[in-house]
Amino acid sequence: MKDRGLYAWIAVYAVVVGVLVWNLSPSSSEHPSIGGGGYDLSGPVYTLALLAFTGLWTLAALLTGLNHGRARTRRRAFVLAAIGLVTFSASMMIWGSKLS
Repeated sequence: MKDRGLYAWIAVYAVVVGVLVWNLSPSSSEHPSIGGGGYDLSGPVYTLALLAFTGLWTLAALLTGLNHGRARTRRRAFVLAAIGLVTFSASMMIWGSKLS
């Protein structure tokens, strides 16, 4: 299995994004909310965390792909950047309204 490193990076990415998306999914009212009082800040907080993570992931992978000398590593970094860009775009379309 030559691509073990790539699969490890994708697994880490999937776990972090999965946890954030799970927190953004509708939940019952018995769970405590972020913010306290009569309002719930969990939507904006988790949306911002998801967008920040995917945005920084994409930027870091893109810079790695542009600055690395080996063609195989560049190709892997561009694949990771593409995954991050697709996730960032989908997240912005789905949960972007929670930021306002």
